[in-house]
Amino acid sequence: MKKHLLFLSFLWFLGSCVSKLSPSKENKNSEKITEYSEDLSVFRPKYETPQSANVEKTELPKTQTTSDKATSPLKNENDAVEAMLVHIKETNKKLADGKGYRIQVFSGNNKADFELAKSYLYRNFSELELYESYSQPTYKIKVGDFVSMDEAARYQVNLKTKFSTVRIISDKINIKKALEIK
Repeated sequence: MKKHLLFLSFLWFLGSCVSKLSPSKENKNSEKITEYSEDLSVFRPKYETPQSANVEKTELPKTQTTSDKATSPLKNENDAVEAMLVHIKETNKKLADGKGYRIQVFSGNNKADFELAKSYLYRNFSELELYESYSQPTYKIKVGDFVSMDEAARYQVNLKTKFSTVRIISDKINIKKALEIK
């Protein structure tokens, strides 16, 4: 019986709260705001206008035709583009390193297997540059400097016949050596 009485009092409490929380449909004191108007010119920055009313406008010579007007800005832009291309070409000639791909051929803990893999690569893939690394206890061999993933994939197919853990990895490469590989 007490449970029912407690439950009913709880429902009565919730019912009384709901009527206070829900807004009434008609409120006599509320006005609908249809338009916002406030003068913010006090807060806006003020700039002085330059007094250039007395400056005379210069006109182009009348001997120029409309086709000359159209091509003269283009010639100037083309010269600027050509100069920029020459600058980019010279900068690219100076680059030695860049983003590219290498093939990780061997990764293991056995030094004898490492030496066998290295000798096999020197004999059969002499055109590829070999990069050895040792981080205790792992020996790694990476080969090649490839600019694109496709170039690396061609060598990867040949290397998979001998090594089972061959994979292409993104690395910083020597661009000049990458351009020599065929």
